[in-house]
Amino acid sequence: MLISLTVLLSAFFTWLQIRVNSRLGLTAAPRADRWHSVPTPSSGGLAIFLSCAVAYVLVCPGRYPRVAIAAVALWIFGFVDDLLRLSPRLKIATQIAAASFVVLGGLVCHLTPSYPANAALSIFWIVLITNALNLVDNMDGLCAGVVIVICLFRFWFLNLAGYRTEAELCAIMAAAFAGFLIFNYHPARIFMGDCGSLPAGFALGALTLVGPNNHPGNALAGFFYPAFTFAYPIFDTTLVSVLRKLAGRPISQGGRDHSSHRLVSRGFNQRQVVGIVWLLTAFGAGLAMMIQLMAHTWWLAGALLLSVFSALAFYLATAPGYPSPVRISGWMQRPSTPSSFRTAPVRPVE
Repeated sequence: MLISLTVLLSAFFTWLQIRVNSRLGLTAAPRADRWHSVPTPSSGGLAIFLSCAVAYVLVCPGRYPRVAIAAVALWIFGFVDDLLRLSPRLKIATQIAAASFVVLGGLVCHLTPSYPANAALSIFWIVLITNALNLVDNMDGLCAGVVIVICLFRFWFLNLAGYRTEAELCAIMAAAFAGFLIFNYHPARIFMGDCGSLPAGFALGALTLVGPNNHPGNALAGFFYPAFTFAYPIFDTTLVSVLRKLAGRPISQGGRDHSSHRLVSRGFNQRQVVGIVWLLTAFGAGLAMMIQLMAHTWWLAGALLLSVFSALAFYLATAPGYPSPVRISGWMQRPSTPSSFRTAPVRPVE
């Protein structure tokens, strides 16, 4: 009942926002560093947040209040960013402040015997996942589907472990994004915007620190479970950061050079790319589940993940239309493409 209500609310709020967008003026115009080619209603995170808020108040009001307050703050900040395009430094500073607020309230991972080290790692983790989810919001339906897949795997595991409230929070997020995805799937009628991706990444990153630790004596299992759950967003963020650096471009500079865009340049269409990304997300989250259920398999899961994503990284790094990071001469060199390179000369495949 809760899931159905949240899906319906999200779909209704999203439909309503599209209908009244001419009055709201929340439209994303085409830009050289963005994928879409026609003006499209944006800031769909408003509809997602409203449906999540209603479900949260009805089902588990007051649970994890610091996470809820920080997520609301990032929702507001993301909406302002959608309107004004704030600087990357301000975005990072705001995320660090929100993560610190949550961690200082007691939401800390326990990977080491040192509290300061654990607090620093927790803040870093939350900021990393917040940015990773924000960066994968670069193609119709991609980010919404990634969030749904991660939430479903988290819901399954938390239910198995008896963490009902935490599982319900994941179910609420999955349902809200599912209702939005109806209108966001290619060809998208509305985009999520930072007011959708920032609070979603923040909430998922923070709530990953909550839940059972089935293997308190196995630090590797405790580390790999969350890392593998978010394997695809972390992979995409790492790939883009490294290749932009090798191309002589600022990491914070946007562009059409994400793994999804590079898959299009390899000949896949947008819907195929989104399906591939969802499967990669499920692959990582599935390996994470394997580690939680069988801690001694962390080395096997790590080998599988490393093999698949290493091969994918090489395949995408040498995609046509993009600067190659390596020149085969025995040494790593700067790419031959000049540093003024900004976007790849590829277009969406309909």
